[in-house]
Amino acid sequence: MTHPSLPPFGLTAIWRVLTTFSSGPWALATLFGELVLFGWYLRGVHLLALRGRNWPLRRTLAFTSGIVSVALAWQSGIPVYAGSIFTVHILQHLLLMSVAPILFAISSPVTLAMQTIERRRKVALLKTFNSRGMRLVTNQIFGGVGNYGIMFWFFLDHGIAVAMPRPALMDLVNVLFLVFGALVWWPVLSIDYLGRRRYPDSTRLLLAAAGMPFDTIVAISLLMGGATASIAPKMYTITNVQEGAQVFWILVMFISGMGSAMPAWQWFKREQHKSARNDALLGERAVVRTDSRYGWWGSGEEVPVEADGTMRVPWATDPSPDGG
Repeated sequence: MTHPSLPPFGLTAIWRVLTTFSSGPWALATLFGELVLFGWYLRGVHLLALRGRNWPLRRTLAFTSGIVSVALAWQSGIPVYAGSIFTVHILQHLLLMSVAPILFAISSPVTLAMQTIERRRKVALLKTFNSRGMRLVTNQIFGGVGNYGIMFWFFLDHGIAVAMPRPALMDLVNVLFLVFGALVWWPVLSIDYLGRRRYPDSTRLLLAAAGMPFDTIVAISLLMGGATASIAPKMYTITNVQEGAQVFWILVMFISGMGSAMPAWQWFKREQHKSARNDALLGERAVVRTDSRYGWWGSGEEVPVEADGTMRVPWATDPSPDGG
């Protein structure tokens, strides 16, 4: 099976990838699914607007960007040139296993559904999320083992050589990259309820950064020739594999870093809000009683404490009635 080639990296190559469209059965079927999901999401936002409730624009933009990411991975020139240029293949998998899952998680489609569907379907959806099977699937260990297990098999253990000549298997592998990527990132970044309580900020930050060592192992293994027997020279040149490994390492660290920055920022803002609230409560409720030697202040009247901890004590600053 021959694959078309691209000119050296540059504007011409990028333009050709973006303006080439894949028109196979899988591309058309997934395009239909993407349009259906996008229409459903916009309809949910519209229903909330009719009820006078605003859905955050950032979530709508995130879902739209997630749909675009999947479309680039399946309908653009990326799958067309992925068989001849390893860097393009890397871009396809990053879109599916990292970029799209992060964007879909931020968009919180389950929360949108729970706010727009009828009560009967809402109850059925909650029963599904609370089922034992769903709790197993949404466990971070299950998602992490599946995500990095398939990555190691595909890139380092002949997986790519087995899947690439078989379009149906390659499509299944791509779906698994997307599904397991979602299982990894959803508990970290989404407010959606999937049968488990939301992890604390510190835990979500650790989970977001937990995959970086595994990504590094894959990148270094490819750079050091770990996949030479399974990828090059049967499918790609050794130089092409090493260039793709460099791109993978740089981009996956950047994407994971951005994913980690989100829970870190939320943690910081939450602690900042908590501190401000505590200061406000201190200013409102913290009082002391005084028993001054001056009879005019010996009534036991409460003295408020300012937010910065200072107290306005009249006898300490005002002259006493008797001039003392």
